Amino acid sequence: MAPSIHPRRPLRAALAALAAGALALSLTACATGGAGGTASGAASDDVYRLPITDPGSEIDPLTVADYNAQIISGLVTEPLVSLDAAGDLHPRLATEWSASEDGLTWTVTLRDGAVFNDGTPVTSADVVATFQAITAEDSQSPGRSAFDGILDTVAPDGDEAVLFTLLRPFSDFPLLLTGTNTGILPADYEPGTWLDNPVGAGQFLLEDYSVGKGATYVKNPKYWNADAIELDGVELKVYGDTQATLLAFQAGEIDRIGLTSDVAATVDASKYDTISSGYNKIDGIFLDVTAAPFDDPTAREALAWAIDRQGLVDDVYQGNADIADDVTFFPDYEPQPAGLEQREQDLDKVAELLDGRTLSFTITTDNQLFGEVLQQQLNAVPGFDVDLDVLTGEQYYAEGDDTPWLTAGVTVTNWAKRVPSQYVSLIYAADSAWNASHYSNPELEQVTAQFDATTDAAERQQLADRIAEIQWTDLPVIVPAFSKAQSLQDKRVQGEFAGALDFYTGYDFSGISIED
Repeated sequence: MAPSIHPRRPLRAALAALAAGALALSLTACATGGAGGTASGAASDDVYRLPITDPGSEIDPLTVADYNAQIISGLVTEPLVSLDAAGDLHPRLATEWSASEDGLTWTVTLRDGAVFNDGTPVTSADVVATFQAITAEDSQSPGRSAFDGILDTVAPDGDEAVLFTLLRPFSDFPLLLTGTNTGILPADYEPGTWLDNPVGAGQFLLEDYSVGKGATYVKNPKYWNADAIELDGVELKVYGDTQATLLAFQAGEIDRIGLTSDVAATVDASKYDTISSGYNKIDGIFLDVTAAPFDDPTAREALAWAIDRQGLVDDVYQGNADIADDVTFFPDYEPQPAGLEQREQDLDKVAELLDGRTLSFTITTDNQLFGEVLQQQLNAVPGFDVDLDVLTGEQYYAEGDDTPWLTAGVTVTNWAKRVPSQYVSLIYAADSAWNASHYSNPELEQVTAQFDATTDAAERQQLADRIAEIQWTDLPVIVPAFSKAQSLQDKRVQGEFAGALDFYTGYDFSGISIED
C-alpha cells in the first residue's frame, strides 16, 4: 500500500515546496516534437517559476502521488471539473453534470471542441478509458481510493457525454471528479510512456524535463481556454532543501515559496504578496479506541479539551488555519453542522474528566513540528505524560501489518481535503483498511449513507448535524484545525489564482500574468 494514496503526506511538502525522496535515475525528457510542439519560451520573461524537488515516484498522470510529480504532469493534463479556493465547482473539460432521479447515474457532458495537445478531439472514449484505468482492480492509481465503494461503471453516451453509474447514491459525486490522477488521457494511452510523449488537454506543453534541474513549459495554443492563459510558460526549478529554496526566492529566481515558520522568520513578507488559496488538509490525531488509555471515552475527551487549538494554529500553521472542532466538514463545505460546542483548552474540564489519573502515551508521527508542539502543550497540562516518536515518512508509512501510522496507539497523520463522508468511509468505517483508531459505529455509517443519498437540503442538514455529533462525541479522531495553503509571491506576478496549485484546482493559471 502506498501511503500517499490515502493521507497524502506530500501536502506538507507542497506548502514548503519541498518533498522527501529523490529519483535515482538520470534521464531527460524532451517534448520538442509530437504532443509537445516545437515552440520555445526559454527567452521570455512572462514565465511563472516554481520550486520543486526531484519526484520520489514515476511521472505518470495515472499513478503520480508525490506533489512534485503531480505538478509536472498536472500542468499538461486537464480534469473534467476543478475547485476554486471557495470550494465551488468549475467546468473544465466537462460543461454540465446531472444525476438521475434515483441518484445512481450521473451524466457528464463534455466540452465541444476541446482537443489534446496533438490536435485530436477529447471524446467520451478518452474519459471512459481514463476512469477505467484509475479504478481497475489492479490499478496503482492513488485516485482509486476516492471511487472505491462508490463508482460501479463508466460508459460513453455518444461522443460528447459520459455515464457514471454508481454502486450507491452519492450526491457529492462531481467533487470526486476533481481528485488526484483525474486528468483526462487519450483512450490509447499506454501507462508508463508519458515522459516520452507528454500528452494532455491542459494549459501548457512540457518542453523539457531533466532530473536534478527541473522542467520548462510553454503555453498550449490548442487549449480550450487559451485566451485566458496570459503566461508564455511555466518553469519548475529543482532545489535540494529548504535553505536552497529560500535563498532562490530571496534572489528572485522563483516566484513563490510556501509560508512556513522558517520562511516567516527569515523573509520580510512586506516585500512580497501573501496569497492564500483555500483549505487543503487536516492533521488528524488518531486514537486507538481498543487499547488503554484511549479505550476509555473520558480519556479521549480529556485529550480533546487539553489541546490548545489556537496555539497549534499559531505555532504549527503560522496562523494560516481555522480552529476545528473534531469533525470532518471543512468550513467551505455546505451544509455546515450546527449545534456543537466549540472545544478550546479547558483545564478545569480536563481535571474533572481525568479524576486524578495520569494519561501516559507516545505520539507517533512523521510531522515533527506538529508532534513537538502538541507534546509540549500536553506535558504542560496536569495529568499528561507524553513522549514523542518522530519517524521519517518512509518509516511512518512503511508497508506491512505493523506499519506505524495504522498500529501505533496515538498518531498524527496528514490527510488531504476530501468530501466529509469520504473521511467516514476511509478512516471511521469498521471495515476500512485505514481506520487507524480501530473504531466502529454502525449508526455513523448508516447516517452517512443516508447523507450521501439525499439531495434534499433540509434532510442533508439534519444528517450532517448527526454525523458531526457522533464524531464530536466518540472522538476516535481529533481534528484540531483546518489548514489553508499560504505562500509568499513575487510582486511581478499579477492576477489572482483560482485556488492552490494542486490537483483539485487543476493547476489553474487563467488570468495570471507577469509585469515587466
